[in-house]
Amino acid sequence: MQDTPAEHRRKQHRRWWQNGRQADYRNVTIKNNKDMDNYRIIYRIRVEHDYFDGKPCSALQCRLTRQGEALARRRGLLLRQTGPGEWTVLFNREPDTGLDTLILALSIADTRFPLYTAWDGFQPIKDYELELPQARETLEAATAIHLSGRKRAIDSGFCTLHLRMTNEMLQAANSGTPMQTVLHFHAPKMRWEYLFIPHDREKLSASNILRLEEVTGKMEFTAFKECEVYGQKAWRSQSKEEIPMRLSYAWRLRVTAQEEGKPKRVLLPQVPLPEAGTYMDAPKGVLRQVCYY
Repeated sequence: MQDTPAEHRRKQHRRWWQNGRQADYRNVTIKNNKDMDNYRIIYRIRVEHDYFDGKPCSALQCRLTRQGEALARRRGLLLRQTGPGEWTVLFNREPDTGLDTLILALSIADTRFPLYTAWDGFQPIKDYELELPQARETLEAATAIHLSGRKRAIDSGFCTLHLRMTNEMLQAANSGTPMQTVLHFHAPKMRWEYLFIPHDREKLSASNILRLEEVTGKMEFTAFKECEVYGQKAWRSQSKEEIPMRLSYAWRLRVTAQEEGKPKRVLLPQVPLPEAGTYMDAPKGVLRQVCYY
């Protein structure tokens, strides 16, 4: 059975996505691959986040708004996702640098984004905006992006990007060195807190010989202190320093026992590392992990 036009477009879109070349076919109709030869890059938008430690940031998505789609149809513009956290605007005829502003929307793809992003007063439900291009290529996103003062529309992104087409932008594109903006986000530093809850209450009496340690000694933890949490007796230990939040760490934690006059014993060889959003009741600035033993 022959595909309907809508189904054909969906399959075509899916193939582009799998190849890492996301395109919005509502903006420009591309008849064949040769048509792409007529397009040139006019602007790039890239997102960097310290949380991903040099790896591509997949926490945000970018798309054209309805206004942006209308302008793209009129001017022959195309928005492509050229990699995780990177989008490229292409053109096949020169825009009106005196009038044209391409409107895009940034949306949050990872609900934990506010948890691992250092952004004072950030409210994901509010409406933010950013004017582009700016004088600097790399922007401190948490300070460059600001509240719009407007009520956020349903199903809209959290931040509206106003990409104004300028003569400088067009000249850079024609010279083969298109302009770009890099939005750089930072991750907060957190103090790690471990709560060890024993299945056997008698194990509480042996806490003075227990130690939480990183195998290579790259970080240190406080001595265990007795506490009550979640209605149970537990032992608490915290990192002595604040740790920058990262998606993954090359560290390994363990619990050891050191009795006087006896060799050190490893009781728990693999202590799980804390993850953002797992224990939301932890105090501010604390990343909590609960372990049962």
